[in-house]
Amino acid sequence: MQLLTKLQHPIIHRTFTVLVMLSALTQCSILTSSGLKHARGISFSAPHEWKEIDSHGESDKAFKLPSGATASITSSCQGARQISLENLTKDLLLGARKVKIIHKDRIIVANTEALFSHVNATVDGQAFQLLFVVLKKDTCVFDFTLVSTQSIGRAEIEAFLTFAKSLNYGQS
Repeated sequence: MQLLTKLQHPIIHRTFTVLVMLSALTQCSILTSSGLKHARGISFSAPHEWKEIDSHGESDKAFKLPSGATASITSSCQGARQISLENLTKDLLLGARKVKIIHKDRIIVANTEALFSHVNATVDGQAFQLLFVVLKKDTCVFDFTLVSTQSIGRAEIEAFLTFAKSLNYGQS
């Protein structure tokens, strides 16, 4: 199957949608009738070769990468969170199977400690590589996610980390 056809497959789109929705739901203590409260006044820089795509309101922004991977940023501002970055990351993996952490590292994003994770997992029998950067700033939680059906190369990891580190929110 050609790469483009494979990446447009409904299960891949559904898996990405499920991951983004889980991200939004797990970051909120209660969803009100108005839905997820996203951060206001954020800015970030995505690489110019990333093409913005419609996330159907499930994330702040989503992008299709030249490799076919999908990246997104999701914010949730539902009040101060006492949950650890590790547990916030685990919450993003709800529903995933055969989860294997390839690499974890503490990094600084928007003058705040964040957790970067590189993960192998399966969802609905489909293997994925996932990159996450999770941080808490003021009363908001920010999740940067990259989902790929292929191995994620060093250049794409670096571009993703640069994307996450470009976040500007509050007094950063």
